[in-house]
Amino acid sequence: MNSLFNFIKQIYSYRSMIWAMTIQEIQRRYAGTFAGFIWSVINPLMTILIYWFVFSIGFRVKPSGDIPFIVIFCCGFIPWIMFSESLMNSTHSIKANVHLVKKMVFPTQILPIVNLMASLITHSFMLIMFFVLLLFNNVDLSFYNFQFIYYFFALSAFTLGLSWFFSAVNVFYSDIGQALAVILNMWFWLTPIVWMTDILPRKYQLIIKLNPMCYIVDGYRMSFAYHNPFWHSYRSGIYFWVICLLTLIIGGLVFKKLKPEFADVL
Repeated sequence: MNSLFNFIKQIYSYRSMIWAMTIQEIQRRYAGTFAGFIWSVINPLMTILIYWFVFSIGFRVKPSGDIPFIVIFCCGFIPWIMFSESLMNSTHSIKANVHLVKKMVFPTQILPIVNLMASLITHSFMLIMFFVLLLFNNVDLSFYNFQFIYYFFALSAFTLGLSWFFSAVNVFYSDIGQALAVILNMWFWLTPIVWMTDILPRKYQLIIKLNPMCYIVDGYRMSFAYHNPFWHSYRSGIYFWVICLLTLIIGGLVFKKLKPEFADVL
């Protein structure tokens, strides 16, 4: 456990490198495109518009509390986009940086963090547009809005643990990347993003809440839509952090164990 702690502790000493590589990663993703970074926002926006049209105009879904469907949906979709984008990019981050991995002194554990930071940029722009959406729909701003910082930190920690695990295993089993895309698609629909948890029978609600992303989505909704304090769901919070810490520990240990073999396999 001490070695894992030192493994994570070393990350702080590479903070300057992480920031520099994050900028490079963003530039690399959109190199040669006219719109550049805007493309990372256009795709989620088009998806939001499609879901809004289908469920608000077509099915005329009205969530509880007279909050517009588009607001409820965005509260779940915005953190999900960051989660799925970061996890998918991180899973392929080792193979995408073979030239760095083969340098014995390069700290490969920062590569998933770089992708997480790059996704944070998109997340920030989406949140800015979301605040405009709140004002447009006459949803009052509140001090509780700042709670999203806590839920964002929780999301980042959970994502990092999974990213370490999948990025390491993907080096040895290339099918992991393909399988993860399928898993994320199923995971999306098992997370109350398009739908609300309270439409399910109580016994199924308890099962759905075993999904760690349910805590994050509900947290963003409590912060922006319903203005409830995070301690109202303290039991879900305890459960989430147990799962999150286990994910970080297992992901870190797996990455640390497999790291010495990356260069040989690649």
